[in-house]
Amino acid sequence: MRFSKLLIILLFWISPHPVLGVDLINDTSTLDQVRIGVNQVYNCEFDSAENTLVYLRKTYPSHPVTPFFEGLIYYWKYYPLIPGNPGASEFEEVMEETWQRSRLLKEDGNETEGVFFELMSRAFIVMYYADNGHSTKAITHLGKIYRDIIASFDLQEHFIEFFFITGLYNYYREAYPEAHPVYKPAALFFRKGDKTKGIEMLRFAAEETNFMRVEAALFLSLIYINFENKIDSAVWYASQLHQHYPDNGYFLSKYAEMLLVDQQYEAALDPILHLMSMDSYNKMKGTIFMGIYEEKKLNNAEKSRIYYEEGLRLAEVFDERANYVKAYAFIGLSRYFLVKGDDKQARAYKKKAKNAAGYAYIF
Repeated sequence: MRFSKLLIILLFWISPHPVLGVDLINDTSTLDQVRIGVNQVYNCEFDSAENTLVYLRKTYPSHPVTPFFEGLIYYWKYYPLIPGNPGASEFEEVMEETWQRSRLLKEDGNETEGVFFELMSRAFIVMYYADNGHSTKAITHLGKIYRDIIASFDLQEHFIEFFFITGLYNYYREAYPEAHPVYKPAALFFRKGDKTKGIEMLRFAAEETNFMRVEAALFLSLIYINFENKIDSAVWYASQLHQHYPDNGYFLSKYAEMLLVDQQYEAALDPILHLMSMDSYNKMKGTIFMGIYEEKKLNNAEKSRIYYEEGLRLAEVFDERANYVKAYAFIGLSRYFLVKGDDKQARAYKKKAKNAAGYAYIF
C-alpha cells in the first residue's frame, strides 16, 4: 500500500525516563550512523545494520529512534511482512514501543522528535494492516496520524525529515481528489495542499533526509507515473533506487515494472530474469513480468498465457500482498481471451484486474 494509500485513507475515512529531552536532531554523529544503517537496511544488509541497532541501544536506550530502527529491519528483512509469518509480531511490538516512547518525549517537551517518531511508527503499522486486508485495525490510528501530520507543518524547519510527510500530504491532498472527483466534497474538511510545493518538498527529502530519503524517491516515481504522466521521471527515480540498493528485491521489481510500462522491453529482461531467480515473492513478480515480455516484445500469446497463469498460482500464498502484480496477469489474460474471441473470459479477467489494483498505467 505504502504512504499514498495511508493518506487517502486519512482524507476520506475519517517514572523517570533517562533520555527524555535528548536532542537527537542535533546529534550529527548519531544521525550519520543512522544514515549508514538505513542505507544498509534498504540494501538488505541486515547483519551490518545490526551494528547501528547496537549503537542506538547504547546511546539512546529509551528513545523511540531505537525501536523504530529495529522495526525497519523487521519490515524489510521479512518483506512482505504478513501476520503470523516470521518477523510480524516482533514488528508490531517494536512499533508500538516506538509510539509509546514518543508520547513520553512529547510530555517531556520534545515535541519535534515525539511527533515524528509517533507519526512514522503509526504510519508503518497502518500500512502493514492495510496491505494485509486488516483495514479495521488501521482505523484506530488515523486520527492520531492526521493530528501529527498537521503538526508536522510547524515542525519541518526544525527537523527536515518532516518534509517527506508534508510534501506527500501537500501533493496527494490535491492530486487524489482531482483524479477521483467523487472525493472532492470530503476533501473540503481537510487542510488544503499544493501539488507543486509537494513535489518540491519530496525532491528535497529525497536528497537531504536521513530516514525518509528512500521513501521520498520511491513516491516521486509513483507520483510521476500515477498522476503526472511523466514516465521518464518515474523510470529515472526507480533506476536510482535500484542502483543505490541493488540487493533490494522490491526496488528491482519496481525498476523492471517501470521499464515495462515505458515499453523498454529489452532493458527490462535482465531485471526480470533476476527476479525469477530470487525468493518466491520476487519470483512471482518476475514470472508475471515475463508474461508481459513474451506478449509485448515477442508477440508470443501462448507463452505469455503460461507465465501469467503460473504467476497467479505463485501469488496465491501472498493473498492481498500480491494484488497489484496480479492485476498485470489478469489484464494480460483479458487481452489474450479478447484476441481469441472469448469476450466473456476477457471481461471476467478485466474485472478481476480492476478489483486487484486501480492504477491506470496497468491497463
